[in-house]
Amino acid sequence: VAELLPTPLKVHYTFNLRDFAKVMFGCLLLKKGECDGPQRHVRLWIHEVMRVIGDRLTDNQDRLWMLAKVRELSKSVFNVGFDETMKHLDLDGDGKVQTLEELRNLIFGDMMSEPAAPNR
Repeated sequence: VAELLPTPLKVHYTFNLRDFAKVMFGCLLLKKGECDGPQRHVRLWIHEVMRVIGDRLTDNQDRLWMLAKVRELSKSVFNVGFDETMKHLDLDGDGKVQTLEELRNLIFGDMMSEPAAPNR
């Protein structure tokens, strides 16, 4: 996030350990029985990063930078191809998720699970 330093027009681009903790806490909400492989963990991590950090970004140039960085990190850190993991989000059939509109379709939630409310 060093590339997203605050400027006079983007004073809200301040990120700290609390933001990192929000991403990690969101990832830890995935229960052991709900995991169907490493790709789901990567999708959840991408969702949380885009929710916590990406939602603060104000212009498309910064959002596209974030998409490129997430694509890069999913391969280098998790050793999982971004396009293979996100193939269900491909809207234009080119085999790649490379637009913000495609990435916005990534949603996680536990509204349908029976014990969703009592565990929170």
